[in-house]
Amino acid sequence: MKVRTDAKRDAILRTAGEVFLEMGYERTSMAEIAARVGGSKATLYGYFPSKEALFMTLAHQFGADHIDPAMDELMAAVDEDLTTVLERFCERLLVFLSAAETISAHRLVLAEAGHSDVGRLFYEAGQKQGMEIMGGYLQSLMDRGHLRQADPVIAAQHLGSLVHSEVDHRYFYRDLPELSPEQIKGMVARAVQVFLGGYSPR
Repeated sequence: MKVRTDAKRDAILRTAGEVFLEMGYERTSMAEIAARVGGSKATLYGYFPSKEALFMTLAHQFGADHIDPAMDELMAAVDEDLTTVLERFCERLLVFLSAAETISAHRLVLAEAGHSDVGRLFYEAGQKQGMEIMGGYLQSLMDRGHLRQADPVIAAQHLGSLVHSEVDHRYFYRDLPELSPEQIKGMVARAVQVFLGGYSPR
């Protein structure tokens, strides 16, 4: 009986991520991933039943590794100054969104979105879930009177869009320098200021 191990699973995910970014979703095959990992397709299918399942696991893990710790910290900061809490969370979010790896992943998904369900699945496995969790947090702030009552998920979308607004253009350039900590702080401060200006209780 073949034994599945976490180390092997992690190696498959790491290699699959590299192949997807290099070749795109459609051109990537389970055979290619298996060859680079150093095993058979049968072994690969023992961990993941399809290429789609493997890709979705990557998509979920991609966001979870970077965003979940920040979200946990956000949920725990119940008594801190709201501006400070939001800025700290959004700085971590912007670092993630502006990273070369994140931009490459989104470009990959957008390139495939018109040909298959990859775009929808990627969105539902990552951004949609994140917005719903963030919406729950914002609802708790609304319930405590820190923000005006509104649709919390839409409020989360507004905050995310504001944070992303000054880096959207990076998707259109092949090479861009990394953002400095000062740039990130400035972008986040402006985004949070506009958000609170719209959602502060009247």
